This record gives sequence, structure tokens and C-alpha cells, in this order.
Amino acid sequence: MSSKTEPSPAARVRRLSNSVHDAAIVRAAAELGLADAVGDGPTPVREIAAKVDAEPKALARLLRALAAYGIFEQVTPDAYQHTEMSRSMRRDAPGGLIHTLLTPADWGWVMWGKLADAVRAGKCLFPDVFGTDFFTYLKDHPDAQARMFRGMTSWSDQMNPQLVRALPLEGARTVADMGGGEGTLLRAILEHNPHLSGVWFDIEPTLAVVDDELLSGPLSERCALVTGDYFREVPFDADVYVFKLTLHMYEDDDSEQILRNVAASAKPGARIVIADPLLQDPPESKFVPSMDLHMLLVMGGKERTEQDYAALFERAGLDFEGITPTGTDLHLAVARVRG
Repeated sequence: MSSKTEPSPAARVRRLSNSVHDAAIVRAAAELGLADAVGDGPTPVREIAAKVDAEPKALARLLRALAAYGIFEQVTPDAYQHTEMSRSMRRDAPGGLIHTLLTPADWGWVMWGKLADAVRAGKCLFPDVFGTDFFTYLKDHPDAQARMFRGMTSWSDQMNPQLVRALPLEGARTVADMGGGEGTLLRAILEHNPHLSGVWFDIEPTLAVVDDELLSGPLSERCALVTGDYFREVPFDADVYVFKLTLHMYEDDDSEQILRNVAASAKPGARIVIADPLLQDPPESKFVPSMDLHMLLVMGGKERTEQDYAALFERAGLDFEGITPTGTDLHLAVARVRG
């Protein structure tokens, strides 16, 4: 029988408070590109340091810490080799984890340090800290914007097959990807549903990152690229409008305005689908409540409960049809345009 005792409540809280150390250690490994610098076999610290332009003794201290987490294996104090975890951080690893790790840039660290202030104020403090809203900040900082696109794509694209299977597409002929970004979700929808036509809708600058298959590939014959601002109008009609990881960036008043603009252009019976994390009480995971706080800190948006969706759709004059799980981090909140 093990004599090991469970940590006390205070010890568990203390460990959670140290999670910032964990995140910083992993982030440093990603920033330095250590996974790409370690070879197929044991690699000397000095060789790794030369590849990543780091001071060898300081790098040895970081590698020792990473080995304690199972990221790299210490062969000797002066040499390390890959583990399955460290290999997942290589740039050629499936899934693009490295891009997700690099997504936040400096603004992420700064804003999470402002959480207590944001809770006191009850509002997003990003403009107070950086002098502008988050989206303008990205526009003014192309490197941060590029990281954001790559990171979000590498994370969200993995969910597309399950989202496509869960989408209520029966009877539909046209599907619109609202705030489509690179258009990878729309591409997946069209590839799996050859009878459908698609509409990619986003602001004009985003055209620069649209998937080539939607621009000039075979799917382009079934896809219209429409630019505009859904805060002002939605200049087309579709049978299904999909907002993936979009409306959680906005508070209820802004989301209501967007939904009303969709309803104004849609035919009666058209579906509106919001694919975002679902808040639950009590919470079933750490991810969704922490993402809710991320929205507060960075964009001024929010994650929503089923009751929140019902109220939001009612405010927008839509009929709420319910929540559909997808087997991913996202749920589908579905509504119909009234006749």
C-alpha cells in the first residue's frame, strides 16, 4: 500500500499558481525552436545552443526543466534527445502545434497579468494597455497577425471534419462561412458535400489568406468570395450561415446586430449556426471558462451558456433550435430565421 499522501488543498492551489512557470518554459522552447534543433539521436547541448543562438549554460538549465515535463529526455547532463512530446513541437509535425504555441505573442502575457484589473473594471482593458482595440493592433503588427492566423488555423482546422458532420445541412443548397478567414471550414464543407455551393464572407484584407482551393481550384466554381462588414449588412442570402469561433469575440449587443443583419438578408427558415465553446454550470472542463476570460481580457467578448444563446437569438428575432455537441472543443448553437 502506497504511503504517498494526497497534496493538501493549499498545495494544490500553490501548484496552480505556478502554472505560469509551466507555460513560460514551454513557450520559450517554442520561441527558440528547440524541437527542430535536436537531431534524430542524442544531441549535445552546445550543438543545440549554436543552432538556436543561445548561451549553452542557460540553455542546459531550460532543457533540464523541459525534461522534467517529458519534453526531451536527458541522456547526460550535456546531451538531450527527443520524446514524443518534443517531436510534436517540430515544425514538420502533423497538426501544427508549434503555431498554436506561438499564437499569443507578447500581448497574451501582458493581458493575462491584467486579469484582476479587468474583473474589477468589468470590461476589456486591451485598449487601455495597448492604446487600441485588439483587431486594430493586429492590423498594425503584421507579425502578430500572421502568428494569430497560423495558430488559430492549426488548432481549429483539426475540428473541421467533426464540425462538418454535425452541421445541420439537410435541405441546404448554399452555405455561408461568416468571418471565413482562410476558408478552411468552407473548403471542408464543400469537399464533403458536392451538391452544395458556398459563400466566403469576410473583410477585404482577409482575401490575402484565402485557401487556394477556394480562389482558383476546382472548388472555386462552387464558391463565391464576398467582402464586407457584417456589422453593416450581409449582402447575400444563403440557406445556412456558419459563424465558427467568431461571435464569441463580441458582447451581446454587437452579436445581436450581426445576427439581425443576417436575418434581414436571409429567407425564412434559413439556419444560423454559431460554433463556439459552450459554457456550462458547473463547468465540465478548465478550457471553456479560461477561454471566456481570454475573451474578456483581449477582445471584450464572451463564451455563452445554452440559456445565453436562447436569450441572444430571441433578442435578434430568431427561433432558437438548441445546442448540438460536435465531439470537439466547440458546440453548435442553432437558430432559424422566422417566416
